[in-house]
Amino acid sequence: MNLYPPPSPGTLHWLQRILRTPVAAVIPLVGGIAHAVSAVDTTDGRRYALRRWCRPGWQVEDPWFTPANEVAALTALSGTGLPVPEVVAVDPAGEHTDFPALLMTWLPGTMLPSATHRAAAEPPPSTDMLRQLVDAAHVVHAVDGTGVAPWEPYVVLAEARPPAASTRPELWERAIAAGAAVGPPARCTLIHRDYHPGNTLWRDGRLTGIVDWTNASRGTPGYDFGYLRVNLLIAHGQETADALLPLLDDHDPAADLLAFLDMEWEGPHAAPLPVMESYLQRLL
Repeated sequence: MNLYPPPSPGTLHWLQRILRTPVAAVIPLVGGIAHAVSAVDTTDGRRYALRRWCRPGWQVEDPWFTPANEVAALTALSGTGLPVPEVVAVDPAGEHTDFPALLMTWLPGTMLPSATHRAAAEPPPSTDMLRQLVDAAHVVHAVDGTGVAPWEPYVVLAEARPPAASTRPELWERAIAAGAAVGPPARCTLIHRDYHPGNTLWRDGRLTGIVDWTNASRGTPGYDFGYLRVNLLIAHGQETADALLPLLDDHDPAADLLAFLDMEWEGPHAAPLPVMESYLQRLL
């Protein structure tokens, strides 16, 4: 179900002016929870990806995750050889479009299941696929990331409380205290910040795209791996989450915990509490 309005006539005019060819179709894509993402097809057979910042209240909730931030991340990654989109055009304030907008090149492939888009029939990523995700993240983390937003937690641990339905509040209190005690990272680099299978594209077991760089930040590299692990937990279970560990030469337990505490603990995008709590206990 598409939660966001279709592009306005003004946005279509901007697209045609930028692309210098008529737009044949604008197709909403699966995903786009934070913002609207669409495929833009032109009459000459080309395809592009359009993101529009149209979620109400994003400027208050996520003021640092702007079109300019995504452009900064994609620009920093442009020489790495990673399969990331290229910037075609940006309207950062929505001067010519209905909302702030970013037009990017299209990447081929199929999105994997994730915490927000689970598919019970889909097998978990293979060891080779997990290795590709780890290798790609190392390339990201070799980029300094100057110019992107500094890492900010989604969950303010000083205000966090155990899930209301938990029968093990002491476990959560211990985890929250441990997370709050984590000091500044030893090294800050570019991180994807939302690194999970649903933001990757694949074809025949080969990684063909890493997308959704809106939340890119400058933070500790281990956060990306921790975020990936908890998404694997929710989508596929403990065994798949743990399968990532042997592939990490630089596993950061503190960042792993911070990434877990930054996730949704209850609700439709979380695993059942016993699963989350078993994983959390192992993290501690």
